[in-house]
Amino acid sequence: MQDYCNLLKQHIDHLNTYSRKWKLKLQGQSLLSSYHTTKRAQLETIGTPERRAEYLQKQWEFIQTIIATYRVQVDRMYPKERFGTSHKHCRTNAKKILFEAAYSSLTELSNKLEKLREKEQSAQHDLDNVNDQYEDLIGDETISKSKITKAKDKQEKIKNKLDHIKQDILRTKEQYKQEKEIYRTRATQIYEECRELEQQRLDLIGETLLKFNEAAFSSKYLAEQHEIYEDLKSKLENQRNTLKDLDFWAQTYGVYDSKISLTPAMNHNGDIHSQNTSSPTTIRRTTTSHENETENSTIIEENVEQSIAEEENEHSEANNTTISTKT
Repeated sequence: MQDYCNLLKQHIDHLNTYSRKWKLKLQGQSLLSSYHTTKRAQLETIGTPERRAEYLQKQWEFIQTIIATYRVQVDRMYPKERFGTSHKHCRTNAKKILFEAAYSSLTELSNKLEKLREKEQSAQHDLDNVNDQYEDLIGDETISKSKITKAKDKQEKIKNKLDHIKQDILRTKEQYKQEKEIYRTRATQIYEECRELEQQRLDLIGETLLKFNEAAFSSKYLAEQHEIYEDLKSKLENQRNTLKDLDFWAQTYGVYDSKISLTPAMNHNGDIHSQNTSSPTTIRRTTTSHENETENSTIIEENVEQSIAEEENEHSEANNTTISTKT
């Protein structure tokens, strides 16, 4: 999530950088190459990424809040160990102690059974040897009865020992069986507690992913994006006007003729009035240009630059007023 957030932040920065860069380039452009309604349209277009960056910034902040909340909960569940950099669940040690305690009795009986089986094997081996020795003695007529009796006693003693071991094994097996049931009950209880903790962890991941998905990929911000699109589309279709730009150009050079103009007279007069009230110098120069088209070209260039600059100032003030109103 954090990597995605970092990429989103880079995208926001790139959008803002793009708008600033191209605004400067457009402002530094020759006043004869872009002007009036077309220049306004260009400025609106290259300023749109900044507007998009604004709602992406809100999206970025929302995701950052989700990440911060998740980290707090994870740090609570998995605190850093006192020595070292690893993290462990806050209940790991407690559950481990409970499990070891439940398993300890079963482990003791299991170890006891293993030792008894080793004794059983050893006693059985001893008994086999004694049996062989006894068979050899009773088959030898030179062996005294007392020696045979001692061998018989030794045989019986080992047999009794083996029987006791086998009985211990049976008793221990029964104890192991009973203890295993007790262990299973305790282990099941511990498992249920661990299961609840694991469920909390998995639920946290699932809920966080849902929140992240909503913030990053849902249609929540599409309305704002569509609003930006419709606003820009409206301005490009309704405010940018090639014929107005051509009339503006002709008027600036002092060659405007209302008879051949294709724009509505009201709009044209409005533009004329705007320019007339903004600069008496422009009126004087424009009138002079109408009267004498062969006047010095330097005056015409000054007239063009001043008229266009005034038009841009008016547009800038209008934009500032609009922004203030929205804010």
